[in-house]
Amino acid sequence: MTVELSARFKPHLDLIEQHLLNCASPELPVSLREPIRYFLSMPGKKIRPLLALSACEVVGGNSRDALSAATAIELFHDFTLIHDDIMDQDELRRGYRTMHVEYDESTAILVGDAMIGMAYRYLIQSPRPYFESVVGIFTEALVKVCEGQALDKEFEKRSEVSLEAYLDMIGKKTAWLLKIACSIGATCGGANAEQVQLLSEFGDCLGLGFQIQDDLLDFVADQSKLGKQVGSDFRMDKKTYVALKYREILRENPALQEQYPLHIPDYPTFTDFQKALYELGIVEAVQGVADQYIRRALDALQQVAPLDDHNPLFAITRFLQQRQY
Repeated sequence: MTVELSARFKPHLDLIEQHLLNCASPELPVSLREPIRYFLSMPGKKIRPLLALSACEVVGGNSRDALSAATAIELFHDFTLIHDDIMDQDELRRGYRTMHVEYDESTAILVGDAMIGMAYRYLIQSPRPYFESVVGIFTEALVKVCEGQALDKEFEKRSEVSLEAYLDMIGKKTAWLLKIACSIGATCGGANAEQVQLLSEFGDCLGLGFQIQDDLLDFVADQSKLGKQVGSDFRMDKKTYVALKYREILRENPALQEQYPLHIPDYPTFTDFQKALYELGIVEAVQGVADQYIRRALDALQQVAPLDDHNPLFAITRFLQQRQY
């Protein structure tokens, strides 16, 4: 996050951090408390809780009314990260050793489970008039994110995955959480049904653009900024938007297969594949798709509030669009 944006959201970030640190309660067994503290000490952008607090403000609410729900959303996100790292056997997260590497898989699973329980502890503190709606949105998201992760794992065994199927998967696994951050924040702010729908659409499109850009960063980012090993998707032969776009282009242009392998694992090195992505215009094309989703997000947002410096959701969107990690 830029220095300017961090300064702007510092009051919000400080409140979120304090709520999160309270999760590492002295009352917990040390075998649970210390791993929780370890994970929560990792630097992170805190985009999802910031979206919730900002959505609350944009519709005229007091962001403190969304603070408990925003904290719950961040814990939900952390729960997914810990379990995803186990499934993917990733060794780095935000520049730190992942939970199952620093401790062990059993501890990581337990911490993830505890975090989703703690998320509900915070969630039930939401304002009474909106309690039922907020809990319903959050619980449905928990199911959808698991559906998305199941599809992601299923794709590993499929020889063919369409771009449409991939978008459906990331819509559930990634975008859904940004979507509910906005809809829950707006709900806590007293938004009407149309505002909630528009901000939900904003979060959905923002999430899709965010994930597609994230896929691209795994191939083109500076590893020191990314906080994890660049090229992990290449080495695991993951079906990301970049990989699927590559195969689509080669299938549509069979002559290219004389120069470029159809199957990505046939590339001798990651650098060779990077070179092909630039030569085929895939980097530019994928960035264009991400930008298209961002534009759709802004189209929805401007129907709720002007796209200016006073709009915190606009500021967050610009940061995500320009990020390098």
